[in-house]
Amino acid sequence: MHANQLAEIGSWVAVHSANLVFGRQPQTLTSSNEYWTASKCRLQRWITAIKMFENDITDPSEGHDPWPALETVVEEILVSEFLTRVWAASVLCHDQYHQSDELHGLAHSTFISHIEARNRAVRLLLMGQALNEKVFDRINLLRRKLERWTDLFMAQLPNLTIAQQFGFSPERIADFYNERRQDAGPAVVRRQQVLMASFAADMNAFGRHSANPAFNRQIAAGVLTCFPSNRFDSTGLPKSARMLWMEKSQNDTQVLVEQLADFETESLEKSTRFMA
Repeated sequence: MHANQLAEIGSWVAVHSANLVFGRQPQTLTSSNEYWTASKCRLQRWITAIKMFENDITDPSEGHDPWPALETVVEEILVSEFLTRVWAASVLCHDQYHQSDELHGLAHSTFISHIEARNRAVRLLLMGQALNEKVFDRINLLRRKLERWTDLFMAQLPNLTIAQQFGFSPERIADFYNERRQDAGPAVVRRQQVLMASFAADMNAFGRHSANPAFNRQIAAGVLTCFPSNRFDSTGLPKSARMLWMEKSQNDTQVLVEQLADFETESLEKSTRFMA
C-alpha cells in the first residue's frame, strides 16, 4: 500500500471521526497494538535508511545516486504523517469523550516517533539541498501542501481544541472549523466529498513507489478495525481501503459465528449436567 492511499484513508477517518468518537462499542487493544507494532517497524526502517542517506550525502560515492531512494523514503514519511496526526487526534477525542484511555496511548507514542522521523528527514533534505535542488523543491512543495491539507481535515474533527494540538496552524484550523459549522444537511456531505476527492487528486500527483507497502497496509487495517462495520456504510471510503473493509466485515462475521458456536456448546454442556 502506498503512502498516498494511507493519506486517503486519513481523510476518510477525519470526515467520519464522529462515528468513532461518539460510538458506544468498546475498543480492544488488538487494533491499537497492530497499528503501533507496524508503525514501530516502519519507523525503524526509516531511521536506518536516513542514516545511510546521511552517509551518502556527506561522503558521496562516484557512480552511486541515492536521491531516487531518498525521495521515496522522505515522501513516505511526510505523506503518511497525515494519517498519523489525524488518527492521534481522533482517538484522543474518543478517549476524552468516554473518559478512558483505550486508544490514545499507543497512537500518541506513534505520533511522537513519527514527528521525530519527519524532523530528521527535513534536516537531511536541508543538508543535501545544494546537491539536488529539483528533489528538494518537489518535496518542499509536498510538505507545504500537506500542512495545509492537514489543518483543513483536522477541522472536520468534533473537538477544535484537540484538532489544534495535532495540526500545524491553530488559527487556520479554527478558521476552517468555523467555516465548516456554517454548512448544514446535504451541504455538509457534498463539501466533504469534494474535499476528499480534491485531496486524493492532489496526493496522486506525488510518488511512484512505496518504501514500506506491507507495513502501510497493516497500519491501515489497524485503523479501520476501530470503526464498527454495522454503524455506517462505506460511502466515500477510498478504493484502496475497500478490500481491507471487506476483510474486516468478513472477520467480524467469523468472530460472531465462533461466539455463537461457543455459546451453543456451553449451553448444551449445562443442559447435560442439569439432566444428569
